[in-house]
Amino acid sequence: MTSALGLLALLGFVVGCSSTNGEDASDTSTEENLRVRGSAEWFYSGSLPALENAAVTISLKGSTARVEGTLPVGASIPDLPNVRQTNVNGRTLLDIVYPIATAAVYSNNAPRGGYAFQRAIPFRPNGNAYTVSAGNHFVTWGGFPFLAYDGAIAMHGPITDATSQTGTDVWYLKRGTVSSGCNRMLGEHVIELAHISGIDMRKVYTANSTVIPAHPDHVTVIADYDKWNGKYIDIDYPTDVGVVRPGKVYGSANVEMFGSWVGAELPDGSDLPKSLQWQGGVSGNLYVFKDHAAYNRVCSVMPTDLPKLKTWVAKQPNAEVPADFCTRKDCIVNALEDVSEPKSICTP
Repeated sequence: MTSALGLLALLGFVVGCSSTNGEDASDTSTEENLRVRGSAEWFYSGSLPALENAAVTISLKGSTARVEGTLPVGASIPDLPNVRQTNVNGRTLLDIVYPIATAAVYSNNAPRGGYAFQRAIPFRPNGNAYTVSAGNHFVTWGGFPFLAYDGAIAMHGPITDATSQTGTDVWYLKRGTVSSGCNRMLGEHVIELAHISGIDMRKVYTANSTVIPAHPDHVTVIADYDKWNGKYIDIDYPTDVGVVRPGKVYGSANVEMFGSWVGAELPDGSDLPKSLQWQGGVSGNLYVFKDHAAYNRVCSVMPTDLPKLKTWVAKQPNAEVPADFCTRKDCIVNALEDVSEPKSICTP
């Protein structure tokens, strides 16, 4: 996927939550590339289903978001680097950790306490937003979901972009105190988070349309580091300004280091950001995006292909793309372009 990867429908709805003057502009190439790539809709083909009783803990000090929830009866998942599975009374409890960004010193995070996801924009292309600091301005939302839990404060894509090896603009997360109040995430991560929270990321959505979660996740914002099984939580993803890893404070023996993954659409990973010479979770080890790449877990479809895809999807079970859509996306989209029936030529 153009990795690393945004969100609300109306200008007034995103006050206090977007890029700021200059803060996310230093790594851009051409605005036209961003406008083209940022209009794609994203789909999820990963192994995580919607969880029961999902709850999110946002750690401002650790720059982590941990989703806790129970697998549906009969479901199972493979081992994943950022997931811990625990058997509780015969059910499988998952703890899933993602790196995030939090508010810069000039802005404000959501107050500590409890919330619920209020509304979501599953498909938010690049477009305008309004903040007090920047006024009405263009934001590289990237097409990624926006999950609001405190008015205009939300979990969304990273906004920050860079140029990949292919020359296409891609997004990556600055994990630190860099946002205007929202919790930025890798785009692929917020796609997955939306899906496990009950926002079906296998459906074709209208750009900027709002979805109200049927069973909104509980969201808790804490000031301190989060914990899992008595240890402080960290994740093997680079940190930026304003983040002190818990291992620096309490020692690595007292830290549960979750792994991380980044999404790639091209088999050679050339659509990932170039090496940024960032240090990963273990001191002295650089974070190389390609080493953490997960293929066919998320994928994008450009706006010109969405109308035919939407018509085809309406005839499919549950009116959604197949679970393995990202593996077969090119075949399906090309078949629809040729007015063919994908099912007959794009077999699993």
